[in-house]
Amino acid sequence: MERLHSILLSGVLILLTLCTGAPAFGKEIYESPESEQKVKDTMTVLQDGLDDLEDAVLQGDIDLAVKLAREIDEASHLICNIDLSRSALSKDEQQEFERLRKTLHFRTNKLTQAANKGNNDEILDQSYKVREACDTCHAEFKKKKK
Repeated sequence: MERLHSILLSGVLILLTLCTGAPAFGKEIYESPESEQKVKDTMTVLQDGLDDLEDAVLQGDIDLAVKLAREIDEASHLICNIDLSRSALSKDEQQEFERLRKTLHFRTNKLTQAANKGNNDEILDQSYKVREACDTCHAEFKKKKK
């Protein structure tokens, strides 16, 4: 009986959320739980890719660094292509997110260019700037989430 009660209560909450148009995740940018997981997975790919890229550069493996820079650039496109029109963010928050993701896109492009040139110092510098762009966005939107 308790299980049936829990299932019915869950169903009522889902219907209430759907019928009222209430955002399911607060002021999230995600369109669905699947896209939320996809974005989180992409952020992990970005962070791990940056770690691996920096290791490759320090070990002098420029071919691996170029490959990883391209993977980071590709992964950043998911973040840069999030559709904000269906999000619960205010207009100002959407504009701020747009600004931050343009910075991320710019930085990942610069990272890829540096890797293609094979300039180790420039690759590391751009890698840190990509990390900084990620951290700035996380700080801004984790602050708003609270």
